[in-house]
Amino acid sequence: MQGIEAKKEILKKNPQKKTDIEKISKRVLEGDIWAAAKLIRMAEEEDMRIYSALEYLHPHTANAYILGVTGLPGSGKSTIVNYLIKHYRSQGKSVGVIAVDPSSPITSGAILGDRVRMIEHSKDSKVFIKSLATRGYYGGLSRSTLQIVNIMDAMGKDIIIVETVGVGQTEASIMNSAHTTILVLVPEMGDYVQTIKAGVLEIGDIFVINKIDKKDPLELKLNLESLIRNNSEKNKSPFWEQKIIFASSYSGTGMDKLTQTIEEHCLFFNSNLKKQYLKKRMLQEIEDEVLNYFIGFCRQNLKDLISAEDLVKEKSMEGKNPYKISGRIIEKLLNLIRDKE
Repeated sequence: MQGIEAKKEILKKNPQKKTDIEKISKRVLEGDIWAAAKLIRMAEEEDMRIYSALEYLHPHTANAYILGVTGLPGSGKSTIVNYLIKHYRSQGKSVGVIAVDPSSPITSGAILGDRVRMIEHSKDSKVFIKSLATRGYYGGLSRSTLQIVNIMDAMGKDIIIVETVGVGQTEASIMNSAHTTILVLVPEMGDYVQTIKAGVLEIGDIFVINKIDKKDPLELKLNLESLIRNNSEKNKSPFWEQKIIFASSYSGTGMDKLTQTIEEHCLFFNSNLKKQYLKKRMLQEIEDEVLNYFIGFCRQNLKDLISAEDLVKEKSMEGKNPYKISGRIIEKLLNLIRDKE
């Protein structure tokens, strides 16, 4: 059977391959961008060797401060991220950016190309920007996002910014990877915010009402304040009271206030939430890696199993039952898993 099992056998039979991974991982710890890019590619391609690399890198992680930036398309997230890069570089900090784009339905590649907006940083060796495709993964986060956060963390990035796609109920998955989450809204969302479930708005530590030069943001601000009050009443201390910032990322209005508020939340986080966060993130990573393994296992063996059904040779699908066929394939996948025990 090809795919994930074949790659695992290669590692067993060829210790040199594992040694190569350790060499690449060591170079990542030295801040080598080429080595980091190679591991990121492995994560994206679900290469089994990435697990050995991540195990090696893990003791050198949990040092970077992670910012999550999320919001609907067109809300100005990337312009804000670009400003944050400039701000932290002016402080001498190294920055990693993971821009999670919607996937092309044809190639599964990222289609928005956020890096185009950040091209001015392309020659800065202290800035590492990576665009990822969601590939249909829940929560707007690419399946490899947390792995790539750890790679950037291990290579010594001080700040890692994760920009995600849209605002959905499952977007709360970013909470488990970010220390501070920024939810970017625009004034036109005044009525829309009232229809969003409270759980979505709870992901934001800081609300940025962007593009205030285009429309009066007061209605949206009042709606947010009402939701924040309700949220405050439900929570026990220590509790961070969510902040609202008016901004125009185009003119730079409110950007200084944003970075100041991020710093305030950072201090609050380190004093009150860090232990809880580390535990939650550990549990999330365990869950994600187990899921990632089995999703990868199924995906890489599925083509062979479907081919074994000889459906391609059939001139017509008439009379074929997709549920029976999928049931047989599932049973074969389960047998493959049992054979591994």
